[in-house]
Amino acid sequence: MSLTNQIRNSRRSSEGLPFELSLQSSASNQKALRTDDESTTKEFNADVSKWTREQSASLRSSVGQKIKRNISLSQSIKGKVYRKNKEAQRIGFSFLREGIYMHKGAGRGQGGLIGGSWIDPHGRRKKRAPESAGKMATGNRQENNWFDAVMDQKLPQLADIVGNYSAALQVDATKLYIGQ
Repeated sequence: MSLTNQIRNSRRSSEGLPFELSLQSSASNQKALRTDDESTTKEFNADVSKWTREQSASLRSSVGQKIKRNISLSQSIKGKVYRKNKEAQRIGFSFLREGIYMHKGAGRGQGGLIGGSWIDPHGRRKKRAPESAGKMATGNRQENNWFDAVMDQKLPQLADIVGNYSAALQVDATKLYIGQ
């Protein structure tokens, strides 16, 4: 397997994006009624797409303000709206792995309790050093809440967009936050 494919596969998850919002319906028969009204569905999709773009911009701004050494994290932040049967169903956010480290206060010599593995730029699998276990968010690396705080501020706007579109839809943010 080529190095590029190894890196791509190491970042993929079988459950979807690591940070996502789901828009779930409490009544399955309502979906057909909602998608029949094409103009309302298009307006809803446009509002959700606009919210996602604004959220991505807010996250980039948050990184610019809170992270001193922002080399490529802010440029890597991407938001995407996933549609199923013409209706927005999920919103996902992706960014470089370093965003997680900065958010949680992890880094070389300061890992978490569980540990992890990754593929370095040379294609070698690396693991957390045993001596760094449990030292995350200590010493010179502190937690930097650049993601969750922005999401907390903006989720009510998305809830209003979803509520105006359909009372049967609800926002599921269980897989959204980093600090869980």
